[in-house]
Amino acid sequence: MVRPNHRLGNTLLLTPLLQELQEHFPHAQIDLITASSDAPAVVERYEQVEAVQFPARSYEHPLRVVGLLGQLRGRRYDLAIDPIPRQRAGRFLLGWIKARDRMGYRWGVTWRDRTLTHAADAAAAPRHFAHAPLYLLRTAYLSPAGMPADALAPMPPLDLRLTAAERAAGAERLANALASAGARTDAARHSLALFAHATGAKGFSIEWWLQLIEALKSQLPSAQLIEIIPADRRPRLAGVMPGLHTPELRLLAATLAATSLLVIPDGGVLHVAEAAGARMLGLFKTTDPSQYGPTRSGSEALWAADASIEGVAARICALFPSIRTDRG
Repeated sequence: MVRPNHRLGNTLLLTPLLQELQEHFPHAQIDLITASSDAPAVVERYEQVEAVQFPARSYEHPLRVVGLLGQLRGRRYDLAIDPIPRQRAGRFLLGWIKARDRMGYRWGVTWRDRTLTHAADAAAAPRHFAHAPLYLLRTAYLSPAGMPADALAPMPPLDLRLTAAERAAGAERLANALASAGARTDAARHSLALFAHATGAKGFSIEWWLQLIEALKSQLPSAQLIEIIPADRRPRLAGVMPGLHTPELRLLAATLAATSLLVIPDGGVLHVAEAAGARMLGLFKTTDPSQYGPTRSGSEALWAADASIEGVAARICALFPSIRTDRG
């Protein structure tokens, strides 16, 4: 599978395809060709799946890239997949790899499409980037083997396959953080986690977050607020609520899953939370939630670019599990 992209979220969005491949080809060895440094942690619990890592900035490491290309050229695959419409690096690698079958979306450009042995129409693909790879596999490769006619049948969710031990460690980490902040003993059961960081235009100002917090304190007085501190270790809401920084990806995922509700802008950590099964409200203002939003039951995406603070707070209240208790 070729997806030489460095973003964590784009790697996590491939986990439904990994699940489907393992269901239909349980004895296959799967190589995920990626530029994400987090890919090994993402596929850690996927047996017979290996992350083959290109450097994120390939132009800075030409010798390493040439070496990896040589390794890939020396392998032979039964099937190679370019899972996303119109990714140039992926289509190049699809043609470079020696494979019996090569699957991808048609570009409508002869020299781009001539490498494909199995193809699907990109115009018919689902908008969500977790579903498009599955649609490709089902329509272009599995249909002749008797797949149901509805290629949009229920699709598996993003999944890190956290173990029970990992989930217990995450719950303990959350409880300890809240206890250290002087919260009541059952605080974890009423925890409302905020992740106040996002890259570029995806983010919201600190002033926006502070106004939201004031609204939440009024409408959800029983909620125990906690900030999930991003990878740079800089809390955005210091002095307003306790914070918790967790550098290890899988422990972070388990910690997010232990919260009652997570409020988070679009980004890689949103997909980490979804792959852990966390309940969340995803906030979107530039990217399309129909392409990147959470898909699990109990979570929602909210277009917040022009939403009022009161409107956002109302959606949080509607999703928060203990809202009935707060309203008496």
